[in-house]
Amino acid sequence: MHFNPYYNKQISYDDLDYITDEHVYNHGINITSDKMYKEAHDFNDHMFEMQKKREIYVRDLWKVLIFNIVMAVLLILHTLLFESLDFIDSEKISLVYKISHNSYPCMILLLIIFLIFTLVVFIKKNYEQKYAAGILLLAVPINLVTLVLILFNIILLKPLKKHHDAIKNDVGYPYFIPLELTFFNEEVMEKAKKSVREYRFEDYQIDSDTEMGIPEL
Repeated sequence: MHFNPYYNKQISYDDLDYITDEHVYNHGINITSDKMYKEAHDFNDHMFEMQKKREIYVRDLWKVLIFNIVMAVLLILHTLLFESLDFIDSEKISLVYKISHNSYPCMILLLIIFLIFTLVVFIKKNYEQKYAAGILLLAVPINLVTLVLILFNIILLKPLKKHHDAIKNDVGYPYFIPLELTFFNEEVMEKAKKSVREYRFEDYQIDSDTEMGIPEL
């Protein structure tokens, strides 16, 4: 499935005459007029299109999230091994380690920065590249390899932000569930109701001239 750049329609509540936030929240609406039916039908068609866009966004979200989790784990493990990696001068790739001569403060600071990064980017859904890069830059003095993570995030966050911007301001966000349509007219049903006491014998009496389809003897 590919991103459809030609379907750029978005719906706000100002564009709707009959559908309210309560209908969207409850995922259903009772139709009482032709105009209401047309609006609900068009709304559901729109929801199906937005679901396609959401699937693309979710796919990209998981791709970026998993990449960052793997990289964060590798960076933390690499930081913990500063003291045992003889073939690498750890003090050249970590200013904090050069000062502390201990990998644990480096690991703790790195973990805090990754938690802040996760909160801002993935929980708050702020996919601006400058914020992500700005947070991760704080980890560069701890482990210079973080520059690789920054570079990849600048590349990966661009399409993710684009796909999220395409859906985030729509009334159906975030799940875009179509409305269930019902056609119950309460006023008509109330008028049609008739209690047992209102029925009389005459209601069941058949006129003598009524053709019953009984064959003559």
